Amino acid sequence: MKRTTILAVASLFVCLVAVYPVPVHGGAAGRNLIPQKQNLSFVSLENLEAEYFPANKIVAIKGKIKNVSSITLRGYVTFYLLSTSGSVLSVFDLPVNDHRPFRDGEAVSFDTAVNVNNISGAYQVSVEFTRD
Repeated sequence: MKRTTILAVASLFVCLVAVYPVPVHGGAAGRNLIPQKQNLSFVSLENLEAEYFPANKIVAIKGKIKNVSSITLRGYVTFYLLSTSGSVLSVFDLPVNDHRPFRDGEAVSFDTAVNVNNISGAYQVSVEFTRD
């Protein structure tokens, strides 16, 4: 009986750990930022997700950049955090594919978190790609 109880408790614990939502970035409630319509040359932006965690002053951004240029590219993306009125609150760069070249048709992922101490009211995110 005792062994069955221990097994049941252990199974319940494993189930709870597997489905319980893990807090992101210190557990502060985040707010999704709205992606601004992108007009990119050479690449397409796929699955862009941006979340602002005001309590921790962090913006988490992830997505994919796909090379649609018919040439091999290397470069970086610039993220613009915008207010509701569209004014720029913060700008930061991220190398694409760890600054390694990526071929036509290849999609590479990015996933970053940026400390944004001096902003509040972030509402949108805009992305620009720059070739090297």
